[in-house]
Amino acid sequence: MEQSEHRVLVAIAEAATPPGRRLPPIDGAALAAECRPFVELMAGDDGWSRYRAALRALDLATLPTHGARLSRLPFHEREAALRRLSRARATFWMVRLLLAPIRVARWGGAPLSTELGSGVEARAPLTVVREPTRWEQQMQDARELEEDEELEAEAVVVGTGAGGAAAAHALARRGHAVVMLEAGAYFSRADFTGSAWERQRKLYYAHGTTTTVGNTVIPLPLGKTVGGTTTVNSGTCYRTPAAVQRRWELELGLRDLRPGTLDPYFDRVEAMLGVAEGAAEHLNGSAATIARGCEALGYAHGPLRRNAPDCDGQGVCCFGCPTDAKRSTNVSYVPAALERGAVLFHHATVTEILVEGGQAVGVIARAWREDGSSVRLTVRADAVVLACGTIHTPLLLQRNGLCGSSGQLGRNLTIHPVGYALGLFDEPVRSWNGIPQGYAIEEFADQGIRFEGGAVPPEMLVATLTQVGHEWTELVEDMEHLASFGFMLAERSRGRVLSRPDGAPLIRYDLCDEDVRRMIQGMATLARVYLAAGARAVIPGVEIFDRIRSEADVDRLEREGPELLAAHHFDLTAYHPLGTCRMGADPATSVVSPEHEAHDVEGLFVADGSTVPGPLGVNPQVTIMAFGERAADFVERRIERGVTRPVAASVPAEPTPAVRFAETMAGRARMVDATGDEADRQVVFHVDASLEPAAKAWRERRASTMRLRGELLFEGLASHVPCEGTLEIHPLRTTATLVYDLDFTADDGRPMTLHGEKHVGPSDVLSGMTTLYTEILDRADDRVVSQGVLRFDLADLVGWLRSFRLAG
Repeated sequence: MEQSEHRVLVAIAEAATPPGRRLPPIDGAALAAECRPFVELMAGDDGWSRYRAALRALDLATLPTHGARLSRLPFHEREAALRRLSRARATFWMVRLLLAPIRVARWGGAPLSTELGSGVEARAPLTVVREPTRWEQQMQDARELEEDEELEAEAVVVGTGAGGAAAAHALARRGHAVVMLEAGAYFSRADFTGSAWERQRKLYYAHGTTTTVGNTVIPLPLGKTVGGTTTVNSGTCYRTPAAVQRRWELELGLRDLRPGTLDPYFDRVEAMLGVAEGAAEHLNGSAATIARGCEALGYAHGPLRRNAPDCDGQGVCCFGCPTDAKRSTNVSYVPAALERGAVLFHHATVTEILVEGGQAVGVIARAWREDGSSVRLTVRADAVVLACGTIHTPLLLQRNGLCGSSGQLGRNLTIHPVGYALGLFDEPVRSWNGIPQGYAIEEFADQGIRFEGGAVPPEMLVATLTQVGHEWTELVEDMEHLASFGFMLAERSRGRVLSRPDGAPLIRYDLCDEDVRRMIQGMATLARVYLAAGARAVIPGVEIFDRIRSEADVDRLEREGPELLAAHHFDLTAYHPLGTCRMGADPATSVVSPEHEAHDVEGLFVADGSTVPGPLGVNPQVTIMAFGERAADFVERRIERGVTRPVAASVPAEPTPAVRFAETMAGRARMVDATGDEADRQVVFHVDASLEPAAKAWRERRASTMRLRGELLFEGLASHVPCEGTLEIHPLRTTATLVYDLDFTADDGRPMTLHGEKHVGPSDVLSGMTTLYTEILDRADDRVVSQGVLRFDLADLVGWLRSFRLAG
């Protein structure tokens, strides 16, 4: 750093972070060296040069108003000018980003940080003994593939967050061949070390700096790991409120999502996650102050339900749980899916969705190596499940030119904007010591305002405080006496996701006037709770109203706030993006159907927060996981139905062998009639099977589809009626699978389908080839009317051999 730049850095640091009772004077000689590692951590190797350029720009900002550079002003003028610049809409974020490295350096070099500890580093490092697990053998870093590879599966699931992992596990649990693809890396608890800033850079998209743009800038953190944002969220678990489900039913025609219909999925999710209230002994100090204030005011309050049954209050839920107590999908659904035969490739970014004849038939992913080279992974499947998240799923669809017919793709974005306030108490609070989000005020939930804990480690709090100068120093020195709590809105505002030229998301979002008023209401309510709990001051996350010390100050905020405050005056963050591939019954106003399948593309399913229509007013991970579980039901139907694979007329048939044979299967099936009575029925079908030369393209996908024509007898249902359909052969699965689908018409005119499967393992070839697990479906109402087992009679083997033909 040049001498003139260093002088500017020191002058700004002096004004922004002056010494106090416990904060020592600035060591000017060491300041640049202490700031640089943080800048390069967050902004990369070239970040330091850009940081220096921004410092020079900030130094010039006072020339129009003071006639002198910022660094040349006397201390008190410099401090006042820097405070004004930190509040000006044009320079707010510039000042905040430039001061963050200085504040981190000042905190790290101060004895105060050692005195207080930091939620991340206060505890002794955990000893982690890593023993290989069987399920890890099902997982691979796609960058390590030696060459381009093509796989086949019944379902390919893109994304391993709340929705994707739940869907993948549900399908794998039922015996389906599932491939999971994840753009992020896989991290175990052994990797959850270092400072909060180091973890944020490692575990989040854009190093945690994804933001919205509009009438205010709002950070929107998104996880980029195996586990998605569940790896770095607070662990809070709410079911979808009944009022929200009624809105879905009445306003969007989603009658199958009315109150009560999702309960079986909620039960399944909560059992998998071990959902329970946070233990009282691990709640942080903020919880106690909030409880005291709520009791004084008569507000409903209590511990939050979380997915961390073995939590010991490490305090770093949003930076990877170092004990694996939080059952995010990286330690719950994903391992469970892999244990049941699914496979996972991480560092695999899907770039293309394969669509043939209007049907999704697979995806293409790329893995970029450190040397700049890449490898391509193609996965062909009967069903494609997108679960890249609310921001990245619409981008992938936009890049592929899919699902845009309704004009709703990427629109209807909701993000639960979050405000906060700090309470300054006489007694120590240590809000960072314990579960960061373990307590809630439930009183105002029906008004769309939900109050929940929101503590961060001290090293992060010191960098993100909006105060400047002595105000910042006083708060830092009183940090152990600060309670931290927040609130989120089930907002009326809506946003939109677009793509930047480089492919990164451009998230447009404006906070509407009504939500600004509700933000003021939330801030005032939280201030009243703090004051009732005995706070000597409340520091709201909003400009103009710096300190609230009495009920009169709260009244002034409520009275004057609507006239004085706009969206950009609030220090906001946002979480829980939803809605950009909105579900709905009407294809003209939604992107996916109530069955989670894209209206525009058959076989393409979406199972993440992008399908959730509108804000929930609660943390959404349980809802998204329930949607993932539910989506798996419809994906399975798709898999069982099979893909109708068109053969392009323009592709000439190549001279390849044609296979023909005749087959007879017979047995008994349990049939349930209209009155509910059950009876065993004889079933026999005899079919001629043929694989024509034009099917070569499908064999190159390592699967074959044969045409079946013949006659079927189902006692009491169909008497020697014609039947036709397909036999799909998947020879390269761990257990080879033969899938029969025969359409026929019952004697009473009803359209029916016989669906059967043979599963042929290495140790049971004869039994597998001669046993057909069968069900009869009534196509009119998609109802299973019969189930049973048919067997190939070995007495028919000679006839089968005589019928077998392999012709050129």
